[in-house]
Amino acid sequence: MKKIIFTILIVCFAGVASAQGITFQMGEKTNKKAYDTKMIRIVEGMQDGQLFVVEPELKAISGPKSNPVKSVKVRLCDREWNDTKSITLSDSKKSGIGDAFRSGNRLHVVISKNVDKKLVVRHVAFNAQSLEIVNDEPLVDIPIQKNDEAFVWTVASPNGQYHSVVYAVWSEKGESKVVAMLFDNNMKKLWEQRLFYSDVFNVIVTDNGMVATMRIGMAGDDKSVTAFRVNLATANGEKHGEYVLNADVSDVALLNCDGDNVLAVALEGKGGYGAIRVGTLGNRRYTGLWGLVFDLDKQQIRVGNRYPFTDEDIRTFSNDSKGTTYAKREIIFLRKVDDCTTPQGGAVLYQHAWHEETRNVKTGMTSNETVYSQGILLVQANMNGELTVSRLPQNNQNAGWPKVGADLFAYGNKLYVVTNESKDETDQYTPDQPAQRSKSLFMANAALAVYWFTPEGEGGKKMLEKEQKALLSTPLFAGEGGRFHFLTTSSLAPHISTLTLPANQ
Repeated sequence: MKKIIFTILIVCFAGVASAQGITFQMGEKTNKKAYDTKMIRIVEGMQDGQLFVVEPELKAISGPKSNPVKSVKVRLCDREWNDTKSITLSDSKKSGIGDAFRSGNRLHVVISKNVDKKLVVRHVAFNAQSLEIVNDEPLVDIPIQKNDEAFVWTVASPNGQYHSVVYAVWSEKGESKVVAMLFDNNMKKLWEQRLFYSDVFNVIVTDNGMVATMRIGMAGDDKSVTAFRVNLATANGEKHGEYVLNADVSDVALLNCDGDNVLAVALEGKGGYGAIRVGTLGNRRYTGLWGLVFDLDKQQIRVGNRYPFTDEDIRTFSNDSKGTTYAKREIIFLRKVDDCTTPQGGAVLYQHAWHEETRNVKTGMTSNETVYSQGILLVQANMNGELTVSRLPQNNQNAGWPKVGADLFAYGNKLYVVTNESKDETDQYTPDQPAQRSKSLFMANAALAVYWFTPEGEGGKKMLEKEQKALLSTPLFAGEGGRFHFLTTSSLAPHISTLTLPANQ
């Protein structure tokens, strides 16, 4: 089956709340046609209060294997979804939305699709005041053979100065390949490089215009040993390497590059994976973390720093009381929620989350489904692979899997985490105390909170919204002046929300 995966690295943040200059606004009106919020991109307009929203127009009814996208729509609107202008892109049926950003008076949108045996990645530039199309060009237009699989990643650097398109074609009969392209913030192509390893799952772009990819899997038949395949591309060419770690790790976060050194963090565990180690499995028991630095010049793992979970970590994941000790410091159902690049290196969120179903034994139908999450670990890594761990207790219960469990991004000299929790929580950051469970039975723990952390791991917190349900439905998209725009929901239709952070925090 052909498929396209879109991933985007976004450095982004959610009545009115304030603490230390932090403010939060949630629009009153909702967009009842925004069925799939994870495909929506939000870009700040040229005038105060104006936003560009790039969203798919979807079929009301579609099959489980059919592509529901009828077209891609770009709208210039305010926080109440009131349009000033809008435009529907021609020939955008079955397209996925990748990158979207504004540079001066130009709005840039990258979409792609795999139909009619062709992979097309398309860049459309708009006048940011009139929404008139000023440029419409293919970045990729190649044939795809039957049974080939095509993947596209559209990734931006943390400073927004570089934008990359990486596409992969995995072929059963022909030649598989991966190509990385780098563009400036006006979408002028700077270079294009063919990468050595075609199996790619993680992609980043650095502030100095380097593109790195990574994939992990088994090293031979030994499940206790992990192999890493790394590609690194620059204007001067590409480097690559395969590295073997004598540990069973998965859920890797590719975080940063510095010269020939590539930084990553991974979860250590026992069992539960096959040749490729992705996803959250119930029979895998997680025991710790690894901070890893790969040296592509010397072709070696320069740093392999193991961090075993402590009692404090397991207490956070399990939402247990202070003083609880464990005969085995391991936990099931961990997942990587988000990661980002930082000036020191990078950071990643790992969350303890799972869902439970109640089924009718006679009909086999699901009568009830509940998602639980009980704790997040924020892991910061510097370019020497040294790890700093901060803990965010959680005790969440929501109907249906959340679209965004938590969003992580860097701003100023701090890291910020936006997530949902009980409205009974306070503004105090208390990592040594269990989190509270909301008394509500439906869409519980729908209050919204923001946490901030220094590079040393010291944290603070502010409840942003308690009275209204504000489930985090998209990552946060960065604007100017510390503004971050995103979508929150109280039911199915989303509100436009804005979080504003003070400078120099």
